[in-house]
Amino acid sequence: MIEADQLVMLNSDKTVLEGILGVAGVAELLDSGDEIGLDRITMETGAEFELHTHPGAHILYILSSRGFIHVDGVDYAMTAGDSVFVPANYPHGVKTDPTATEPLQFLAFGVPHMPIDSSDRMTVVH
Repeated sequence: MIEADQLVMLNSDKTVLEGILGVAGVAELLDSGDEIGLDRITMETGAEFELHTHPGAHILYILSSRGFIHVDGVDYAMTAGDSVFVPANYPHGVKTDPTATEPLQFLAFGVPHMPIDSSDRMTVVH
């Protein structure tokens, strides 16, 4: 069930990312003209972000459950309290741990920030 403040997230081809919802957080324009922002993302067990890139750097901070970030052909485990830095335009993917009993929740902090429901937020790598 989608809560009132949750938004569906879109792939770069404008299709809905199944099992992934986001809550828009704070976003502000810096003096440099870049937007900085933070959002909360919830991934149901079995959901995943395919290998993709972002136009800016971002940090993920895991709030609950377990998952993996895929970088350079390797899945790195993430659990509550972990943080991960992803450089701008660096291919990576995120998926839940299939044995987890609760959704993976994390904060995504990025510069430049893109709206949570924007299809321009990420570009899938084929």
